[in-house]
Amino acid sequence: MEDKEGSKQKRRRHTSLVPRSGEVRSLLISLLLLIVIMLMLALEYLPRAARFEVGKPSMETVISARDFSVIDEESTEKAREAERQRIKNLFINQNARMSAVSGINDLFDKAVKLAATDESMEQKLSEMRVDVGSELDDKTLLTILGASDERRRIVYATAVELLTRAMSDPVSFDNLNEVKKSISSWSEGINLEPDLRSASAVIASAFTVMNTDYPSSTIKRDMEVAASSVQPVSFNFKVGQKIVDKGELITPFILSALGEAGALSPVGTFQQVLGICLLLAGLYIAALFFIKRFRPELIHNWRVVATICLIVLVFSLLCRLFSLLADQNVVWGYLIPLALVGLTLAVLLDHLLALFVVALGAVLAGLIVKGNFYLTLTSLLGGIAGVLFATRFRQREKVVRAGVEISLAIAVISLITASMFNNLRFALVASALGFGNGVLATLLTLGSLPVLERTSGITTNMRLLELASPDHPLMKELITKAPGTYSHSVVVGNLADAAAREIDADALLSRVGAYYHDIGKTKRPNFFVENQPHGYDGHEKINPNLSALVISAHVKEGVELARENRLPREIEDIIRQHHGTSLIRFFYVRALQERKRMGSVSESRFRYSGEKPKSKEAALVMLADAVEAAAKTIDKPTPLKLEQLIRSLIKEKLDDGQLSESRLTLGDLEKITKTFTRILSAMYHTRVEYPALVKEEDIS
Repeated sequence: MEDKEGSKQKRRRHTSLVPRSGEVRSLLISLLLLIVIMLMLALEYLPRAARFEVGKPSMETVISARDFSVIDEESTEKAREAERQRIKNLFINQNARMSAVSGINDLFDKAVKLAATDESMEQKLSEMRVDVGSELDDKTLLTILGASDERRRIVYATAVELLTRAMSDPVSFDNLNEVKKSISSWSEGINLEPDLRSASAVIASAFTVMNTDYPSSTIKRDMEVAASSVQPVSFNFKVGQKIVDKGELITPFILSALGEAGALSPVGTFQQVLGICLLLAGLYIAALFFIKRFRPELIHNWRVVATICLIVLVFSLLCRLFSLLADQNVVWGYLIPLALVGLTLAVLLDHLLALFVVALGAVLAGLIVKGNFYLTLTSLLGGIAGVLFATRFRQREKVVRAGVEISLAIAVISLITASMFNNLRFALVASALGFGNGVLATLLTLGSLPVLERTSGITTNMRLLELASPDHPLMKELITKAPGTYSHSVVVGNLADAAAREIDADALLSRVGAYYHDIGKTKRPNFFVENQPHGYDGHEKINPNLSALVISAHVKEGVELARENRLPREIEDIIRQHHGTSLIRFFYVRALQERKRMGSVSESRFRYSGEKPKSKEAALVMLADAVEAAAKTIDKPTPLKLEQLIRSLIKEKLDDGQLSESRLTLGDLEKITKTFTRILSAMYHTRVEYPALVKEEDIS
């Protein structure tokens, strides 16, 4: 016993952790969806390494999804540099450089000749001074005079190289000194002995002269003007052309081509992540205001909220999948199935809510596809098409037909949006994928509806039609055990269906609810007059109190059967409410007649213990049930007699307060009266008596 008590306490603690309030559960479920979507987008936009980097091999092969052109910056810069060199050479006097090199040649020829003589170093230095004057210092002259032939050749070659480099650019009166200083700095990078390097720089600087009469600033300006006039070098990519192969090194040009093709994922920043989270929070708040303003009943129905969140989550995951494919080839983005959201919610709930969720889904899709306008627009229009072509289908075949219409609509939308920025071939491929988008949305809707009906508790027309079939186990049991009740239920269904159409109630729900309203009579069918064979009456040997108890029990037993067979809540409510708290008149009157023997009679013991009808459909079944049963008691029924009976029964229910919670108006009751009268008059019309056929005897 102690173990049992302990386990009960544990169960109580466990269940107390789960909020019982439907509003709190709805809020928690929706917040969970918000967090999941935020995490998914945060992972997408968080800073990370780029997929492609210059100098590193590509990890994948990328194919162009459209025609585009890319400027080859490297080739363009080469062309512009060539134009600069051409303009520069127009200003340079090439003879000046040749004359300067010739002067260096003469200097070294003189040094070679003097080095071969037996004169003293002072005499050699003096003779060198005669030719070069004071432009070269003694240290430099002594270096080339005292050097070996090999070292002298090295100094000569280095000096000529420095001179050529200096005078390959314009040397004017305004930059001559600057060029000579540059020669000294260039020489520091040469791998030579210090004395040889210094001598080479001094000689090159001494022989550098002006090679143009124009200012250097003017020359540079003309060079840049000419370079800017060079047209960029571009490369054209065609649809299906390979941009980069797997393992190929990424160059700046390839990186530019990948960016133009839309194959580069954004690296992302923390600021972007914060902005996206704030945007999602704003959309969540907007959704709360929308539901509170237009669909307040959903706030307390956590199962419906969970179903909506599940649909949005599935869409988000599919959108993420197709966005990953779109990173490789943007055309795959036309498979983003926002029509799934529109179609499913329009079938399950209503069009206004479906349109609102589609709008939110379009914003979400735009974030997932990283702001691609054309894919976002296509998904939004596709979602709207899913809503517009959806209705409260009564047959699954009509869902397929609507799916074809949605697929064609998305195909046209994809063709138009794709042709806005791409060639015809790409647009045709996008159109084909758009058609596949509609097919995918339709198949997912058809496959998920049974599951969504169970999770949400929403009953669709298709589910009701399945329940209306005589092949349903409960219908089979009713036909077998209580055929009279089944016939009665069919007539009640016809009456309720026709009346529901007149007062804009749910006709299909009224009909199906009528089929099942007396399902509890299968437990004790012989106690109900319509099922009593050969005049057998199960109430003959029991008192009125017990008879009333048996009769009223069929409501409770019907509810139990509905739960065991998992009938929709709406059908269960009709079963529970179809008698309300009405008086079981027949046995109450019998009890009054037997009052002397039974003692006092309590009216409450002869009333049904169910609920009063809380919907128009339940009230219609109650009225149709009472009218159909009473109509059978009229001798030679006429339209006038039937109308009087119907009005009296409706007035009786009205006066007894049975319709007080049903939302039926007096206008509705008048329409119901006329409808019931018309149908019952057609059922009980007078018939012509068929004469007997008497054959005359042949007397011939």
